[in-house]
Amino acid sequence: MTKYLTLVAVGDRQSKKTELLLRYTGGCKSRRHNEYVVPKYDQVFSVLKPMIWEIFRFQNNVQNIIVDRIPRTVYFMDTESDDDYEILRRDAYEKADCILLCYSIKAKSTFKNVYRKWCLEVRKHTPFVPIVLIGTEAEARGNNSDVVSTEQGENLKLLIGAYAFIECSIENFLGIDDIFIEAVRSTTYPKRKL
Repeated sequence: MTKYLTLVAVGDRQSKKTELLLRYTGGCKSRRHNEYVVPKYDQVFSVLKPMIWEIFRFQNNVQNIIVDRIPRTVYFMDTESDDDYEILRRDAYEKADCILLCYSIKAKSTFKNVYRKWCLEVRKHTPFVPIVLIGTEAEARGNNSDVVSTEQGENLKLLIGAYAFIECSIENFLGIDDIFIEAVRSTTYPKRKL
């Protein structure tokens, strides 16, 4: 029997949440070389943002996956980060089985907003839905000392009561499968309160 789950990605625009979902679901592949391509949002879609971007990002938002030998159909929802879309995000939160709370390791402002904005908003509307905290752009850590550390991410996980904390590299496809495995597990095996 297939179980149906909804995973909702939340975070600032710079958190790379959309690129994470596109990478996992196989959206944005170059037909010629079958390689992953992420469009530059500000350059390509600035004029047609409301129409084109919404259609583009949800081309392939359902995946059938198997976790712990149980088949599941997972529906991915990407939320808009602008304050004007809070009502739409609220609707997404109500449908969520798990929240994917994202920040960019190389953009400290996105890390700060996880606690200041996103966690408060998520917990206000869905206090008991599990959260998986995700640090994207892990590849930036090798080149830059002014990034969010793994220890800071672990501390934030404890602070917000997240089910799991995972760092990933969208560019190198590292840790991406782990994110979705843990997200599915969070809906099946909730952690006990001590």
